[in-house]
Amino acid sequence: MKVGDLVRWKPPFDTHEWSENKVGIVVAINHWVDSGAPDRNFGTDVQILWPSGEVRDFYEDELEIVGESR
Repeated sequence: MKVGDLVRWKPPFDTHEWSENKVGIVVAINHWVDSGAPDRNFGTDVQILWPSGEVRDFYEDELEIVGESR
């Protein structure tokens, strides 16, 4: 996953608030590591811009790519 990719919220994470038909664009990716526990507390947060103009953070495993940027 990279900035510019088109993504949607992947079931089973989908709720009544978010439809799997909504497609957003990746605007930022943040790989992080907790300095107090680097061997077990780390992850990737992905910031998505939705068609409504809303920007929200998600975990990488909550999203699926529907179109890759070049």
